[in-house]
Amino acid sequence: MDRGGNGRMSGWFGPMAALLLTTAVGLVLYPGMPDPVPVHWDGTGQADRFAGKSVPAVFSPLLIGAGVVVCCWLLHWLLPALAARGRQGDPAQAALQARAGRDVLAALAPALAALTCWLCLRGWLELTGAWTLWPPTLLLMMFALCLVLRAVRNVSGPPA
Repeated sequence: MDRGGNGRMSGWFGPMAALLLTTAVGLVLYPGMPDPVPVHWDGTGQADRFAGKSVPAVFSPLLIGAGVVVCCWLLHWLLPALAARGRQGDPAQAALQARAGRDVLAALAPALAALTCWLCLRGWLELTGAWTLWPPTLLLMMFALCLVLRAVRNVSGPPA
């Protein structure tokens, strides 16, 4: 993942490729999917809402995941300008904060794409149970928390 300040997109293709690959798997599985298809699961991992089998019902989560990755990339791209504009004082501190934010976004986007892909595959393959839902979700939450704490530590510097 490009975490540098040069704004290259090369590292952002991985999450999009994962979403596209999952879409291809979904297209292969689509004919055998039940009608109606589950579209929501409760906390125990059991389907609790259904929709008629349609392309939007099956593939909307992947579109949302792609939208999230694109939003992360846009924020990654805009963050240096936003940080410089928001900090009237120290430009070095603004650059440090922008870099920390960019690092978080660059690391979080693939994790969010992976979770989206897993949740889609889980539904399409009719995997049930809390074990298919909570471990990946909790791992993502812990990962995000670690990223944010690391970014805050890096921006704050050593304790005085």
